[in-house]
Amino acid sequence: MAQPFKVSATEFARKFTTFREQVQTAGVIEVTAHNRTIGAFLSAAELKHYQDMKKREREVIRAGDIDDDTMAQIMGAQYGKASP
Repeated sequence: MAQPFKVSATEFARKFTTFREQVQTAGVIEVTAHNRTIGAFLSAAELKHYQDMKKREREVIRAGDIDDDTMAQIMGAQYGKASP
């Protein structure tokens, strides 16, 4: 992905319709205020990519919720060896 270009929050607000078109090719427009990033404007494709990545984030489960077969596989696992 190309480096997102930066635009001030004031310019972004004033020229939103221009940036609405540009984001389709840029993918991401970084919005700044006082030389720091305060947010970003994403194209529909980038938003979909972000949502897909969020779905793949790790889930936390309690050890007590793991079924016996899975727990046995974990307990029998050896570091550096792939499962058959």
